Amino acid sequence: MALAAWFQAWRWGCVDMADFGLSTILALAGTAASAAGTLAAGAASKSAGDFQAAQLEQQAKEERAAAQREAERATKEKNFVLSRQQAVAGASGLGALDETVQSLAGDIITQGEVNKGMILYGGEERAKGRRAQAAAARMEGKAKQTGSYFGAAGTLMDGVGSFAKDWNQNPYAAPSSGIYY
Repeated sequence: MALAAWFQAWRWGCVDMADFGLSTILALAGTAASAAGTLAAGAASKSAGDFQAAQLEQQAKEERAAAQREAERATKEKNFVLSRQQAVAGASGLGALDETVQSLAGDIITQGEVNKGMILYGGEERAKGRRAQAAAARMEGKAKQTGSYFGAAGTLMDGVGSFAKDWNQNPYAAPSSGIYY
C-alpha cells in the first residue's frame, strides 16, 4: 500500500523520482536477498534432513542384516553343540535315544532358539530405532523448511514496513507548488 501511495504521489508530481534513491532500492534488494537466503537455508536443511534420513534407513537395513547373520551363527553353534553332545553320548555308551540325552538335546535346542530369537529381536529393535531417527530427521528438515517460509515472509514484511515508514507520504497533501494536477 505504501508503494502504491508513493507511486500515486509521484504520478501527481508530489514526489520527485530522485526521492526514490539508491539507498531505498538497495534496501529493498537487500530485503529480497535476505528472504531468498532464508528460503535457501530452509531448502538446504530439508535436503540435509532427507540425506540423513536415507543414511539412517540404510543403517536400519544393515542392523537387520547383521542380526540375521548373527542368528545364523547362533543356529550353527546350536547344531555344533548338539552334534558334540551326541558324539560324547555315543562315546560314553549312551544311545542317541537315551532319555537323558534326549532331554539335554531338547534343552540345547530350546536355548539355541531363544538365543536366535533374542538376536533377531535385538537387531529388529535397533533397526526400528534407526527408522525412528530417520523419521525425526525428515520431520526436522521439513520443519526447518516451513520455518524458512515464515522467516522469509517476516523479512519481506519487515523490509516493506521499513520502506512504508520512510516513504509513507500522504497522496492527498498539497504539492509544494500549491498546484493540483
